[in-house]
Amino acid sequence: MLASLSGGEAVTRAERLGRPYVVNLFASWCAPCRAEHPHLMALQAAGVEIVGVAYKDRPENTVRFLNELGNPFTAVALDPDGRFGLELGLAGVPETFVIGADGTVRAVHRGVLTEREVRELIEPALRAP
Repeated sequence: MLASLSGGEAVTRAERLGRPYVVNLFASWCAPCRAEHPHLMALQAAGVEIVGVAYKDRPENTVRFLNELGNPFTAVALDPDGRFGLELGLAGVPETFVIGADGTVRAVHRGVLTEREVRELIEPALRAP
């Protein structure tokens, strides 16, 4: 459970059980996060549910980043001290995880998402039974 950027209810995985989704750890200070952002926007436009986790970032900077580039996330969680990232074994932002309908991690991509990774890793993991 992580605090929500919007200040509303906490972001949990329990509310997403039963359907696949993507978790993307990003930060406003992360140049590679800017580079991959169009691919996240395209996934969102295709109907993919994406949960963003603002890693070691200030909420006001996260808001500015999303206002500038667009917001592909159905929810944005805050990980100000990086504890959630540590639990996931984060090597550094950006990192993307595909979570299956059963709540298990189906795929992990460390680094910048490109069209190729979306096509060959993310999309097949989202379709996996």
